[in-house]
Amino acid sequence: VPVTTPAAEATIGQLGARPGATRLPLPVSDTVNASVDVGTGNLSVSINALSLPGVNGDASLGIVYNSRSGQTTPTNVHPRWTLALGSAGALSTTATGVLFTSGDGYSALFTPVQGSATAFTPPAGVKADLVKTSTGYTLTSRTTAEVQTFDADGKAVSVADRNGNKTTLAYTGTRPTTIVGTRGSTAARTATLSYGSGAGMLD
Repeated sequence: VPVTTPAAEATIGQLGARPGATRLPLPVSDTVNASVDVGTGNLSVSINALSLPGVNGDASLGIVYNSRSGQTTPTNVHPRWTLALGSAGALSTTATGVLFTSGDGYSALFTPVQGSATAFTPPAGVKADLVKTSTGYTLTSRTTAEVQTFDADGKAVSVADRNGNKTTLAYTGTRPTTIVGTRGSTAARTATLSYGSGAGMLD
């Protein structure tokens, strides 16, 4: 699992859809939504590019902007923007625990349970359990029973609903390249992402 960047560590719990936060909605269009977090002043803008068919709800694929993000250099997308692939997130490590960052930019630091090599304590307000496994980690929501499975590099490889229907993700290096939903023909429920040869950002 990669080490958390200083910029990401400085904004833990401040971006995205913070649990319990008051947000001022700023609707833009059917596919673009914006809101301001009253507590932090963060402006969040989400663009839904497409939806993959799912048995218990479609998975939205798009990008999200956070004005207070410290990410000032391009990664897979432009600075302060992140890929939002359904509810899939990513893991990284800090000196005190494991950081989960969701597609909308919200991050939560899970700290190790004393005396345990596999269990973690979630931060206040986060109703989810992070467990280290032989191949990576799992993150289970206490409210929806959704299970995210991560590989040893902290990348989400699947998201399963309470009935075990799995949306899967495949990567080339660190870049997500294929997402497969849970309903319909293989072609209808598969999205392929491509990246430019120059800066390497999402096309």
